[in-house]
Amino acid sequence: MACPGNNTCLQIGRVSIGLGREWDGYTRISSGFETQQQFPDIQVSLNWSDTLRPSTDKPSFDSGAVWKLFREGSDCVFDFTTLVLGAAPYKRMRVDRDFRRAQITLNRELLQSRRPFDPLEYPIDELLVTNYLASGIGVEVHGCGLIDRETGGHLFLGHSGAGKSTTARLWQSIRNPEILSDDRIILRLNHDGLWMYGTPWHGEAAFASANQARLKRIFILQHGTQNLIRPLTKAAAVGEVFARSFPPFHSASGLEHSLEFLKRALDTAPCYEFQFTPDARAIEEALKFHE
Repeated sequence: MACPGNNTCLQIGRVSIGLGREWDGYTRISSGFETQQQFPDIQVSLNWSDTLRPSTDKPSFDSGAVWKLFREGSDCVFDFTTLVLGAAPYKRMRVDRDFRRAQITLNRELLQSRRPFDPLEYPIDELLVTNYLASGIGVEVHGCGLIDRETGGHLFLGHSGAGKSTTARLWQSIRNPEILSDDRIILRLNHDGLWMYGTPWHGEAAFASANQARLKRIFILQHGTQNLIRPLTKAAAVGEVFARSFPPFHSASGLEHSLEFLKRALDTAPCYEFQFTPDARAIEEALKFHE
């Protein structure tokens, strides 16, 4: 699938999204993730419609947020709505079964006066990447990932409020690492083990980098009264990491492939529960595990 001439590509978690010339002139929230690819993994086209009508069908999946999923043959159709703009979709995305080709249609009636904006803004970019990964090649996780200058990659997973952004700020103040994200990280396996990749989908500390690093271990964050790290069994680790991941819950096969990926990934990088206190001692405890 070759890029058209002068095609811009975004690359997130080693997944490239090709944007044709019709995207020229739009803002790009994920500008730090731009690259040039002749053969992107996903090619996305863009057009306008005078209006978009709400679907009368029952959705296959309701995110509970701004999007609902409908099935039309083998295609997935995502409708995006917000109370601010009313009941009609402000944009619609149609994607093929393999998440290799997508078309985004913008509602002129609702969006024409709201320029400039990024048609690919979250959560569309995340939906494209996570569904593409769900063929078994990777998983997005809820975590803080950072690259320490001396010890390399560290990944701290946690639910909302578990301390991911706190961990990012703490490491930044003491070790000055490169922080890939304080909220969402992509995991993929390479020939030499498990790697983590930064994403533009940051948390409250607003850290985002397109860089990547190899992982030797994963920490599950828990608030504690002392700093304590204990190893998890493989079965427990898979369950804990899966509970802090973002697989496509609308897809049974995607869930299965994501779970199988985590089983393979955790053969290469052990997982630990990390009860921590938000101070320098937590960093010292984590660094003890550096090899």
